[in-house]
Amino acid sequence: MAGRLCVPKVDELPERIMEEAHSSKYSIHPGSTKMYRDLREFYWWSSMKKCSAEFVVKCPNCQQVKVEHQSPGGTEHNIEIPEWKWEMINMDFITGLSRSRRHYDSIWVIVDRITKSAHFSPVKNTYASEVYARLYIQEVVRLHGVPVFIISHRGAQFTA
Repeated sequence: MAGRLCVPKVDELPERIMEEAHSSKYSIHPGSTKMYRDLREFYWWSSMKKCSAEFVVKCPNCQQVKVEHQSPGGTEHNIEIPEWKWEMINMDFITGLSRSRRHYDSIWVIVDRITKSAHFSPVKNTYASEVYARLYIQEVVRLHGVPVFIISHRGAQFTA
């Protein structure tokens, strides 16, 4: 707490401080993480991080102008049953694994929807989309041809 002011939870002092830090004419409605980091430079009270997050969630201005960082998903629809093997595939990633000797930390899973046969490729979470394209051609297209449909969960690995 070196040099920080300890704020008691009386007379709504933490709420007043958060209001000033978040909504005054000199502030810019920071998100909860930024607000917490700014406040912790000068103040301390128990559960300050939680209080900051709850305060920002309750701010009507922030909720109205909240920026979506991902484009909206497509509409739900039934997925057809494929007529031929490797015509329709699913792709997903198993992430958060401990690093291997070759520094792989994820597994790229590609599954044929009709036969349920799969390819499991060790990958690094730092790969660019070009690396995935090259791997896909080497590991899947070379053996099975180009599918008609690819179903994925719009992973960040495929966005530029």
